[in-house]
Amino acid sequence: MTSPTPRGVLSLDVPDSPGVGLAALLEPSADLLDRARVGWEHFLLSASSEVADE
Repeated sequence: MTSPTPRGVLSLDVPDSPGVGLAALLEPSADLLDRARVGWEHFLLSASSEVADE
């Protein structure tokens, strides 16, 4: 018995129509993007204040 995917390779079950479920797997949610933006702004502000303190 042989497997359609090579051993050790991750496979994903996606719908037959291309792009339908794949986009949901690859695109981050709006909430994740908002949290990332807030974290990035916090990082930039803290980095710039450390440079000003030196």
